[in-house]
Amino acid sequence: MELQFCFVSHNPRGVPVPMHTHQALELVYYIDGTGQSTFGKQTHRVYRHALAVIPAGVSHDQVNRTNMSSICIGVDGGGLEQFQGVWGDTGGIIGTLMRTLLEEIKNKHAGFESVVRGILWELQGQIIRLASAKKAPLKKEALVHKALEIIRRHEGPLSVSEVATRLYISRDYLRHLFREYAGQSPIRYILESKLDKAQALLRDPNLRIGEVAERCGFENVFYFCRLFRKVTGRTPSQFRRNLVATPPKESRPRSRRRK
Repeated sequence: MELQFCFVSHNPRGVPVPMHTHQALELVYYIDGTGQSTFGKQTHRVYRHALAVIPAGVSHDQVNRTNMSSICIGVDGGGLEQFQGVWGDTGGIIGTLMRTLLEEIKNKHAGFESVVRGILWELQGQIIRLASAKKAPLKKEALVHKALEIIRRHEGPLSVSEVATRLYISRDYLRHLFREYAGQSPIRYILESKLDKAQALLRDPNLRIGEVAERCGFENVFYFCRLFRKVTGRTPSQFRRNLVATPPKESRPRSRRRK
């Protein structure tokens, strides 16, 4: 495993890094910031303490949603191409090795070439260990899927703390998992799920607006109406009237056949 390049990249918010390729496999360790990078026909979310593995010759870009800093190194050999993607360095081991490598190259103390080679081989081993562990069904990702299922199936009031308790994890950890795997906060998903249920219940003309709000977990009907309008652009009553004004085309013929 041979080092081809090593540098720190600072990219300001809103200034994208255009599509480009390298002749060596590139490892990008994000020191700070959030954004996204497209490579291998897939767009990946990148964030602090994440590692991107980009094989040689693969076109990639970077969109910076905040100011972003990263350590970029290029290597030949090592067989890391199979781990193409973005991996979370939750233990911080990869970041420590990347920073140590950077310091060795910068200072060039006696014997630094041997130290650099040793760091590269350790880096290779740690990346293989990290990626191999996460290639199996991710425990973290599975927790998020379970949380989503709990939210979708729940009737009545539901808080983030209740969801976390059912999964035997902390509320803060659940929020962290949602940011990483769902791209939004758990409270936002809960609200969106409630409003989806509300739209389904509003199709029943026998249910009053207050009943719909209560069954969807809203204790205050005025808050429910205000939130519903903010998200859908219509009040619950307007939504219901629109359903009545535009019935499904096949509804009448079917009722005639039943008679």
